[in-house]
Amino acid sequence: MLIPAFTLELKNPIIKGLTAVGKFDGKHPALTCGTSAGKIFFHSPHEKDQKDQVRLLNINRKISALACGPLNPSQDREVLLVGAQTTLLAYDVQENCDLFFKDAPDGVNAIVVGVFGGAADNAPLALVGGNCSIQGFDHTGNEAYWTVTGDNVSTMTFCDVDEDGALELLVGSDDYEIRVFRNEEVVSETTETDK
Repeated sequence: MLIPAFTLELKNPIIKGLTAVGKFDGKHPALTCGTSAGKIFFHSPHEKDQKDQVRLLNINRKISALACGPLNPSQDREVLLVGAQTTLLAYDVQENCDLFFKDAPDGVNAIVVGVFGGAADNAPLALVGGNCSIQGFDHTGNEAYWTVTGDNVSTMTFCDVDEDGALELLVGSDDYEIRVFRNEEVVSETTETDK
């Protein structure tokens, strides 16, 4: 039998698929969720000095994707990445400041953070999947990667598919395809019967 560790009651509904857990201080996990009101809430149970341990960030946009990850290789803490219809926001929760705000004209349907393709400098990227394309941004907001896909990207994740020690990018799209990318090259495609 599962016993809940905590219970939260919020005034805004959480959008399906817009949840993530980030270590924004570099040590402790914090629950992060997007709401239908264009807000993001953070629940940090380790912050005992806060009265209710919940903070809100007002985005004032319809949120389409949410992810957390260690984007800056010189820092231990993770950043929050928020996708809206055609924009990407990288936000430092610990310092309460924007790191960068970028246009993503092909949209933001999915976001992942990690070292991709055995990069020589081991610099992580924020990869953004949109309408038939994937963009990658470094910790300063510079575009460091771009490629096309067959259709709208619906989901992405990293996996060492060929077990060579370097991560490949798995991309699911609306055309029922799962593509495996090694850098910009598609190394495998699998067709499914539904999204």
